[in-house]
Amino acid sequence: MSDKKSEHGKKIAAGKLLSKFIREIAEEIHDDPVVKAKGEAAVDLTKAEVLARYMWKAALGYSEDVAVLDKAGKKIGIRPEFHRPDKTFIGMIWDRMEGRAAMIDAKSGSDKASLADRVSEQGKKRLGQIAKSSLTSKE
Repeated sequence: MSDKKSEHGKKIAAGKLLSKFIREIAEEIHDDPVVKAKGEAAVDLTKAEVLARYMWKAALGYSEDVAVLDKAGKKIGIRPEFHRPDKTFIGMIWDRMEGRAAMIDAKSGSDKASLADRVSEQGKKRLGQIAKSSLTSKE
């Protein structure tokens, strides 16, 4: 039994150490300067900010120009490619905005509400609040 606990303790310690290094690396400046907005100069961003910006980009969907190559591998053109919004990133951002840390559920058959259900429920609550405030303002 003590071997199991010490093994479990080692896993927890390793996980804490990994989290510490991830946080430290997140504060480092990203290698490539990033353009914050169209027309603005490139600026240095931390890796955490670059990652957060990618999460928003993936959640909202984006398009990019992809090189078209011939059989020899030579670039012969460019074609636009659209990436649809990614519901995983939408859920992660939604949870963060609501003050919840994103949880990864190990069980596939979880009895936890789905992302669509949670978004729908929040929409209902907000619509109810709007209706309630408009009724009280008319009185």
